[in-house]
Amino acid sequence: MSVRIETEGKIATVTLDRPERMNAINPEMSQQLGEFWFEFDRNDDLHVAIITGAGRAFCAGRDLVRPDAHNDEIDRAARSASRAEAETSNSAGLSSWGPDNTWKPVIAAVNGWCLAGGFALALSCDLRIMSDTARIGSMAPRRGLLPGGGQVQRLARYVPFGKALELLLRANHLDAHEAHRIGLANAVTTPEDLLPTAHEWAEEIASNAPLAVRASKRAAYEGVLLQSGFAEGMSLESQLYSEIMVTEDAREGTTAFAEKRPAEFKGR
Repeated sequence: MSVRIETEGKIATVTLDRPERMNAINPEMSQQLGEFWFEFDRNDDLHVAIITGAGRAFCAGRDLVRPDAHNDEIDRAARSASRAEAETSNSAGLSSWGPDNTWKPVIAAVNGWCLAGGFALALSCDLRIMSDTARIGSMAPRRGLLPGGGQVQRLARYVPFGKALELLLRANHLDAHEAHRIGLANAVTTPEDLLPTAHEWAEEIASNAPLAVRASKRAAYEGVLLQSGFAEGMSLESQLYSEIMVTEDAREGTTAFAEKRPAEFKGR
């Protein structure tokens, strides 16, 4: 299994376990994560989840090196666009591997590189604790893609708007201390202290009244985040993502990445 699940008391720890591929998400991982979030939301014995990565990365995004990766992503984008048209509200977004539909708290323990779809996954979590060796950001435009999975909608709401645009348009990444300074990370630790700190926070949350915790999360998201057009923004982002995915530039960007060469974009 490329996704490891461990439970201790009321806490589940999810580890992305493809370190040789920087935990890049393939269809099997996406399915495993989707199944876990479904079960987690319905398991009354679990109150908090932590997600982290094995090796030197949290998650480098979707696996672009597979020969069929681009066609798979076109299909996934089309499905996401269809869901976006049908859904009027969603607490966490449309990422197929994120904790989309649970009011239980989720902590991202960002241990290393956190890029592209991995960035979307971290943003879809409620709290982000980062190792001081980690870096986080969106790389999508460098691959001819639009940052999907809620990256645009969340980032523009979580940090100062100009900083969000800087990250999105330059398609670069931040170190942990800068992420903490702008409010993207809740805390920064040493690599050795990352998981102990995440567990400490999870245990503190799990010791509180679970219904009150979930109601607090829901009140925050629905009362602040979703009231500002989040659902409509997610629908637009998904539509634009699908349009970009079928361009020549998108195929060139992902192909160039897989072939480890500079992309030659044509603007079509």
